[in-house]
Amino acid sequence: MIAGETLLIRNAMVLTLNARDELHEGTDILIREGIIAAIGPTPDDQMQRVTRVIDAAGCLALPGLINAHMHSQSGTMPGFGDRLSHPAFMWLTQAHTSRRSPDEIRLAVLLCAAQMLQTGTTAAIDHFPGQRFTLADMDAVMSAWAETGMRIALGMRFFDGEFGDIVPAGAGLSPDLAAAARAVDILKPHRLSGLREEMPEVVRRWHGHAGRLGVFPAPSNPDRCSDEALVFCAELAEKHDLGIHTHLLETRAQADIAAKRYGATTVAHLDNLGILSGRWSCAHSIWLTDADIDLMARRRAIAVHNPESNARIGSGRMRTPEMLAAGVPIALGTDGSGANDNLVMHEAMRAAATLHRADLADRNQWVSARDALRMATEGGAMAMRLGLNIGQIAPGFRADICLYRLGGPCWTPVNDPVAQLVFAETGASVAYTLVDGDILVDQGRVTAFDAEGALAEVSGMVASLRRRNADLFSVAHAIAKALP
Repeated sequence: MIAGETLLIRNAMVLTLNARDELHEGTDILIREGIIAAIGPTPDDQMQRVTRVIDAAGCLALPGLINAHMHSQSGTMPGFGDRLSHPAFMWLTQAHTSRRSPDEIRLAVLLCAAQMLQTGTTAAIDHFPGQRFTLADMDAVMSAWAETGMRIALGMRFFDGEFGDIVPAGAGLSPDLAAAARAVDILKPHRLSGLREEMPEVVRRWHGHAGRLGVFPAPSNPDRCSDEALVFCAELAEKHDLGIHTHLLETRAQADIAAKRYGATTVAHLDNLGILSGRWSCAHSIWLTDADIDLMARRRAIAVHNPESNARIGSGRMRTPEMLAAGVPIALGTDGSGANDNLVMHEAMRAAATLHRADLADRNQWVSARDALRMATEGGAMAMRLGLNIGQIAPGFRADICLYRLGGPCWTPVNDPVAQLVFAETGASVAYTLVDGDILVDQGRVTAFDAEGALAEVSGMVASLRRRNADLFSVAHAIAKALP
């Protein structure tokens, strides 16, 4: 918001998600310079200072949802593949996302942002890219996110080791296919010396930009990285007060690799290195032992639940009920559009709440609608290291707010706003989306950038990319076919 600007959201039902879980009927939210100043009836003297009013009668105000794990590079991949193994999915994803120009990176970001903003998501952790990055790649993706107006933590995804989990032991590749894979160099590790130069430079250029962009070191997966690189991430995060984002134990193969490599689980190994802490947000976190769960709870490391993509690829189910009972902080993500097909957090919440119910006779152990909504707000704020700034509608918090129309079938009548947000809403009822009080979606239409123009360019971009990456597609299809 412009300095001195004051916005009033008038006469809304307000689900605060504050410490008292207050619900206000027909009240106001006063926003001053991007900060929530007050909730309640607006005095006449304050009305004189208001520069814009949103009439929110018949709307529910909710803190913006936080997608704590997605991949912007996969934004062009909804509907991609079916009944693929995780290794096959990973190889084919490389062909779809490699060798992109800065403008192609931008278009994928805008595609993701439009979908998230129009369905109630105001903030996200983008684990980018899938391959070895350059400074130009990072400038392109961060410039694009700045254009969207969203609140973003960019996870600088890297690996300086091998993707051993996507060539299962014993599967093997023919000598010719192995040679072809080396020739196209789909998965070229980063050199640690390069990371030591490039990561701090990305932090210098972009962390804190416009008050909405952050940068995290982000191992692709700890088992794909050297211990030296993992310790470097922890040191960089400590120096600049950053989070660390990673995939963690998404598949059984990754758990097996850790046991052979470390003689311990990945979680235990991170702790043995002295670096496991509340800075870590760990996507998937499926193949955890009881000891891992207890350790994550003690260290306050955040598990990021991705129920839909895990089910889509068949990689397993996070032990959510046990983790909640143990006190593990949990955030929620959609994963990328290649693994999950959309970035709609309402679907992720519903999946998180219903995933384990048939297995648990004791309904007190079920993940509740409130649990799922907390993952998508408070949990995501923790993962972004913004727990005192976003995730609530409360004075002093940033004005990241969505307004949902309550006139549609899924809201008639309003029986329980929390349950209906999780079980009934699809994101289709979003009327307004605000970040820092700036209106990015107005009456359901993205106004922050030219979303329609970006959508019109995507088909041509993808066709060009597929022609350019024909060699990668050939090798990736052959490897996927050779793997079980």
